[in-house]
Parts: sequence; C-alpha cells; structure tokens
Amino acid sequence: MSVSDLIARYPDLMARCLNLSGTTILITIDEEYKITFCTDSLVQQLHLLHKPTGTHLGSVLCPLEEAEFFLTISNSSKKFLPQLFRLCESNDLYRCYTFPIDTGYLVWGDKMGSTENEILESMSHLNNELSDMSRQLSKANRELNKKNQELEWANEKITRISRMDYLTGLSNRSYFQERLKEIFALTKRHGLEFTILLADLDHFKRINDTYGHDMGDKVLQAFGTLLANECRTEDLPARYGGEEFILVFPKTHASGVITFYERIRRELIHSDLLPDPDFVTFSAGITEYEEGGTEISLLKKADDALYEAKKNGRDRYVISS
Repeated sequence: MSVSDLIARYPDLMARCLNLSGTTILITIDEEYKITFCTDSLVQQLHLLHKPTGTHLGSVLCPLEEAEFFLTISNSSKKFLPQLFRLCESNDLYRCYTFPIDTGYLVWGDKMGSTENEILESMSHLNNELSDMSRQLSKANRELNKKNQELEWANEKITRISRMDYLTGLSNRSYFQERLKEIFALTKRHGLEFTILLADLDHFKRINDTYGHDMGDKVLQAFGTLLANECRTEDLPARYGGEEFILVFPKTHASGVITFYERIRRELIHSDLLPDPDFVTFSAGITEYEEGGTEISLLKKADDALYEAKKNGRDRYVISS
C-alpha cells in the first residue's frame, strides 16, 4: 500500500497525520523496523542534529516499563489499534498508530498531555486498587465459604433433628418408616431376611400416675439408651410413639432377636429406675420378613403379636404366626 492509498483508505486519520504540529511525529520504516523517513518534528523533539535514518525504530520510541518492542498493525479501516510509547531520552508519551505501506510501515504518533511518570503513577494507583479489590474478594470468598460450611452444618443438624425423637435420642417414627422401606426393598432385591421387634413398656400409665411424668420420662430415656447401646451398628431402634419402641434387625432370624429381648429384659429388671419393690418390664411382638409380605402387613403382625403378649400377662414376647 502506498502513502496515497493510505490517505484514501484512512482519510480522517491521515488528515490529522498530515496536519503536523510540533507534538506530532510521522515515521516510515522498512520490514526490519529501520527508519527510512521521519518528520522534522521528531528531530526537534529528540534534539538531534540530523534525521535518524537507518536506525532502528526502538532507538526512537521506547515501550513502557522495558517491555519487549513490537508494533501493533492497524489493518482495518474501522478499528485503529493505538500503542503507547515513550520518546527515548525523555518522559514524553506518544499515542502511536502503525499502518502497512508498500515499503514497510508508517508510524504516526501524537504527543499526550501526561508524562510517563503520571501514567505509571496512575497505573500504580489502579494496580493498588485492583490489589485491594482482590484482597476484599478473597476475604468475601472466605466469608462465603465459612457461611456455606455453617449452612451445611445447620442443614445436617436440622436433618438429624427431623429424624430424631427429642426425648430418647432414637430415630422417630417417620424416619423409621422411611428406613423400613429401604430395608424392605433391599431384602426383596437380594433375597435377605430381617426381623422386627415391637416393644411396649408394661404398666407405663401406672408409673406416671405413681411417680410422676418426670419419672416416666426418665424411664423412657433409660429404655431408649439401653436399646441403642445393645444394638449393632446396622440395627435400627426407634421410638414408635408413647411408650412403644420398634426395632429392625437386618440379616437376623427371630432366634437372634429373642436373645436380644432376653438380654434387655434382664438389664431392665436389674436396673434401679424405680424404688423397690417396683421394677420396669416390657412386652414384645416379634415377626420375621416373609416373601410376598408388605411393610404394612409386617407391622400388623408385630402389633398382633405384641397384643398377644400383653393379653397373656405382659413381661414376655410372642412370635407372630
């Protein structure tokens, strides 16, 4: 591209370039960035005795902060790409545009009102502001992570509370029913077995009437603790309502649950929950999972067996038929 072609392609910008003043410079360079022509204004700005023809452009225009020297070429008539250079041996800053021509490149520069020190100082202030923003953002992220962790802990606590009986610390009825469905599905899928024990504290109303409801609560808590301590990790003890408790024993036959019942019974009788000669007993209905059964039918069998144990004198267990 010739200079006349350049004028035709960029008329507005070239009009500014050719309207040279003491603060405007125009330089042509070859493909190796060696100066082939420059305006007198460059010679005046550099206080030279003659034009620096044949020297490298980098000896005239210096990049800021000792960056590597390169030129950004404006090839589009719609978008000019400015670069900021310092006039060597001075603090004067020039906004420069570079265009391709037949013999190399044309560089046009316009002196800026600010000095390099002022620009760098502004850049330093901007960097400081960015650093402050970065620190504030990091702090905000830490606070957000902390709040998210607290929220996660709170949600876990809410989940535990929603599944727990407030008095005994055992699972509550709704969570037990949720888990029973899972155990039922796994048992059917893998051909396993499990057994349910439904327990009811004997003469609990009499305990409340005789010793007060505080004593009744202590008996419930002690019984719940005893069940939890004697259960395996995979077992599920829960308070079913009032003085009723229910337990699921995965991979366990009724014979194993009977052993568990007898162990709890002995522990309970020999505890000193009530003043002599009274002591606490409980009745239980025991039922095994049967193929083809449902959760409802299984719980009904356990309840019927518990009813038989109560009817037959309490302080005993009955296995459903």
